[in-house]
Amino acid sequence: MNLTLRIWRQKGPEDKGRMVTYPVDDVSPDMSFLEMLDVLNERLILAGEDPVAFDHDCREGICGMCGLMINGDAHGPQRGTTACQLHMRQFKDGETIDIEPWRASAFPVVKDLVVNRNAFDKIIAAGGYITAPTGSAPEAHSTPVAKANADAPSSRRPASAAVPAWRPARTAPACSSPPPSSPSSRCCPRASRSVTPG
Repeated sequence: MNLTLRIWRQKGPEDKGRMVTYPVDDVSPDMSFLEMLDVLNERLILAGEDPVAFDHDCREGICGMCGLMINGDAHGPQRGTTACQLHMRQFKDGETIDIEPWRASAFPVVKDLVVNRNAFDKIIAAGGYITAPTGSAPEAHSTPVAKANADAPSSRRPASAAVPAWRPARTAPACSSPPPSSPSSRCCPRASRSVTPG
């Protein structure tokens, strides 16, 4: 593959940056995006030029250090894939690819495609984390099982009860009883429990 790369180049945090164009030929479609940048850097070093600075760590799609904006998309055109796991077969021969750092006011550019991640590192050091739904199976202990199925001996359980299909619990309709007259009295019991349709 022959590609044209337009890469953000910036010598330091206080310097003004600009897009610089580099032709790259003989790119294997099986290369990762970072391997392609490695090939470009080898050629730049052999030509006596400054290589493009970019962050990477695991190169296994885990750490997220390779955060780049590729053609305006974080990590590139393949959804759910980091730049280190993005293969060049996602691009067309002869394509022009814009590569920029992942910019935010909290992550100023240090050099070229490298940003200062100290703000994020401080959150991690303080024990901060995020949770993101990834579409995995629900935790087994949070899967409701009808009491009759749970109490039945395993030999008499229906096949559908052996591995219950997950479905979200729904709350019973609101209680139609009048409010309790004293703190010790209770509203109808069905208003405070979750039920799973059987």
